[in-house]
Amino acid sequence: MPKSPPVTMLNALKLSELLNKNTHPSLYPRLFVMSPNGTLMAYTTPIDIRDLRDQAALISMAWKDHVSKLAESSPDARPELETLTIETANNNIIARAIQPSLLLVLVGGVPPSRKDVFKITPEAKGEARYPPLDAGDDGAEPVIGSGKAASVLSTMSSREKDVKGGALHIQRKKIDALTDYLRADFEKKGFVMPDDAGFS
Repeated sequence: MPKSPPVTMLNALKLSELLNKNTHPSLYPRLFVMSPNGTLMAYTTPIDIRDLRDQAALISMAWKDHVSKLAESSPDARPELETLTIETANNNIIARAIQPSLLLVLVGGVPPSRKDVFKITPEAKGEARYPPLDAGDDGAEPVIGSGKAASVLSTMSSREKDVKGGALHIQRKKIDALTDYLRADFEKKGFVMPDDAGFS
């Protein structure tokens, strides 16, 4: 039986539907997919498009800056930037490379008591997770896909660990799970985002 040809186009509508199913009103109200050059591919709704474009531009600049810093610090090894966490007074923003030319971004809420802060934490492929996981926590988070919800054994102790870990820990678990889901889905379909590609 002949193999299906690889998918060459990103289905933005289906991807946006998946992102909408995985939001939380306060913990992660906004999810979107963009290219490293700032082109928006899919996003949750309702949305203020100007605000979203501003966030995409900030992430794009920060991503390119840290890719350059990684290249300068390790000219022989060429480590790949995999995750960028931007903590501000109003949001936690986590950007994750699903593929080299495709980023998944989670914008999450923070406690109202948070003081003024602006902190960027880069992670190259293979580096330790930020924030660190407690021993015994596997980081599993349910993901809703095309009608099939991932089943995750939930115990009171893991819920307590999540609460203790704080909003950023829970947000990181969500983006980890969504990344695994999307990478597996794109691999199954044979989809690879071309370099510097975007929608006009």
